[in-house]
Order: sequence, then C-alpha cells, then structure tokens
Amino acid sequence: MRKLPAAVFLILALSVAIAACNGDDDADDANGAANGDTISMDMGEFYFDPDGISGEAGTELTIELENTGSQVHNFTIEEGDARGEGFDAWPDSEVQLELDAEDTGSLTLTLPDEPGEYEFICTIPGHYDSGQWGTLTVN
Repeated sequence: MRKLPAAVFLILALSVAIAACNGDDDADDANGAANGDTISMDMGEFYFDPDGISGEAGTELTIELENTGSQVHNFTIEEGDARGEGFDAWPDSEVQLELDAEDTGSLTLTLPDEPGEYEFICTIPGHYDSGQWGTLTVN
C-alpha cells in the first residue's frame, strides 16, 4: 500500500476542520443575519446581549427578550431625539417592552424602508447612563 505524503494528509485534515467550523450559524443568529426575522436577546444590569442587531429594510423583525437581571428593564426605541449622538430618530411611534426580573417577552417591529442605524435603550433612570443601550442596523 502506498503512503500519502505528509502535505496531502495535512491538507485533508485542514479541509475537514474548516468544514466542521463552518456548520455553526449561532454567530449569525445573534444579529439576525441568518434567520432574518427573529432575534433572541438578554438584558440585565446594565447591558443588552447582543448590543448590536440588524434586519432588512421594510421587513418585520421579532425580538425575543429575556430579563436575566435582578430588576426591571425595558427595550425601547423612541420617536424623536435619540439619547446617543449619531443616531436617527425612530420613524414610528414609541416601541417598548418592559420585563420584570427573570421574565421573558417578545415584540415585533416593522423596520423602516430606509437603511440606517437606530438606538435601542433601557429608559429606567440611570440604566442608559450605565451603558444599557445598543444599535439596530437596518440594511
């Protein structure tokens, strides 16, 4: 029986390893790129995870939220001036979901027809200033 040169064996081993790594879509699911319509998000003291999400312009996006914190938190996109600099105003009326500690819920947004970046925040006093905000990118 003929032996394969070491270089051929190495190329085959690397090909198998790369193929195995490409099978994980969890990273895409975190920002909505893989499934496009549902994103799971945790919120707590004082964060959103993920703090950057995206969706396609003009489509519906459902956000499933879990409050893993020990106090009330909310997910809010407000009409009018955004609290952070460099963000556009949300084009529709206020969008908000408030959850008690260890509670879950979901909301469905119709994303604007125009691409852009929008800020989502927790409006509980002090939470935004403590870093509880994130970015929704509409592609």
